[in-house]
Amino acid sequence: MNTKKAYTYKEGAASDKSVDTYTLEFWKKEDGYNHWSTTTTDIYGDGFGFGEHETKDGLYVNDEKILAYPVKKGKTWKSSGNFTYEIRAVNWTLKTPAGTFKNVVEVRQTVKNFGYYTSFYAPGVGSILETSKTQHTKGKTITHLTLIELKNK
Repeated sequence: MNTKKAYTYKEGAASDKSVDTYTLEFWKKEDGYNHWSTTTTDIYGDGFGFGEHETKDGLYVNDEKILAYPVKKGKTWKSSGNFTYEIRAVNWTLKTPAGTFKNVVEVRQTVKNFGYYTSFYAPGVGSILETSKTQHTKGKTITHLTLIELKNK
């Protein structure tokens, strides 16, 4: 993620009446991590945050590898628990309310005996869209997160 930008996300699908938005901004760099925090609170009145860092092996959020390097279609890796990740596509062009993004990478996180989550990452931006298809969605793909605004701080 670009530490000089503020990221505003919409949670849920457009048809969902309980859609919530929040904005993430860079907070501080500590112990090799870029720490991000919400500037607005969620529906429960609580803010949240996370740490991210990159190595030659990949992009990590709170020590979980979410993107393996080098980025290559078909690349897989395992993580904690029953999670398996796979780079399903590279070089996508994807449009969200925040703009049109090129060279987008699609990563699927499969949870054994449950379903999968799909994240879309744009270079120099980070996560722009997240969806899922699990036991709970009854075969439907559900949108969880959409980048709706990306602005300079």
